[in-house]
Amino acid sequence: MNKISKLFAIILLLQFTSCTQNEKSDLEYLPEKIDSKGTLVIEGGGDRIEVILKTIIKYGGGDSAKLLVVPFASGVAEETGIKQSEEFRNLGCTNSDYIFCSKDSVDSPESLAKLDGVTAIFFSGGDQVILSDYLEGTKFLEKIREIYKNGGVISGTSAGAAIMSRIMLTGTSASDTSDMPEFNYIKEKDVITAQGFAFLNNIIIDQHFITRKRQVRLINVLLDNPGYRGIGIDEESAIVVKPDNTMEVIGTNKVMVFEPYKPSAKDSGKVNSFKLTILSSGDKYNF
Repeated sequence: MNKISKLFAIILLLQFTSCTQNEKSDLEYLPEKIDSKGTLVIEGGGDRIEVILKTIIKYGGGDSAKLLVVPFASGVAEETGIKQSEEFRNLGCTNSDYIFCSKDSVDSPESLAKLDGVTAIFFSGGDQVILSDYLEGTKFLEKIREIYKNGGVISGTSAGAAIMSRIMLTGTSASDTSDMPEFNYIKEKDVITAQGFAFLNNIIIDQHFITRKRQVRLINVLLDNPGYRGIGIDEESAIVVKPDNTMEVIGTNKVMVFEPYKPSAKDSGKVNSFKLTILSSGDKYNF
């Protein structure tokens, strides 16, 4: 068992013991109110498997879906846009396209026209900080929000999943400046976050979750942000968030949901325990 697995097991044991001894039963977290007619399909990364892509097409209007791949997070954005829009076309979404332009021209008439009539958006993987920098505060993003509000589907994988939260994981650490921080310890304010697109306001999304052992990273962020819930989505899995404030898991792997318990007086008002729920394909969860 590696260091991360050991630490995670200890955390869960402590949480179970704490809840048993103190008879904690009350969960307390900020509500998540979906105020849109649209659907979110949020994939944890890895291969873009058929069941997830077909679900995006389904909620985007099926045979009449008009889908736009937004690949700005990718280091090879144009190549990614070409490839992923073709994947959707091969699955029957004949009206599938992508956008490729400079940051300075994302609000140009030509770029905004790419969104006309679009019923489904797919944010590619890569670097969510680059994607946020590209689109935050733009007319382009506002038009995407209108698509969602009016019943369209907003989807994404990996970086395109992380961007869905208002509090967005960046993948960087305050103390470990390496390219791939391990996050194998509990440390206050160590996980660096940024502003995401806030399709989910009070839930924090993490991706590649079980495959890359990111449980401790998400727990750190939840401890820094009391009252928030965390959803960790593994590769080749996705959550489908519906306008009735429910979500369903699809794909081949698992999703983990962390819900904070109400802190007791002896905890000095700090959250130190969570309810962990592991969901499989077909399982549902109420927001």
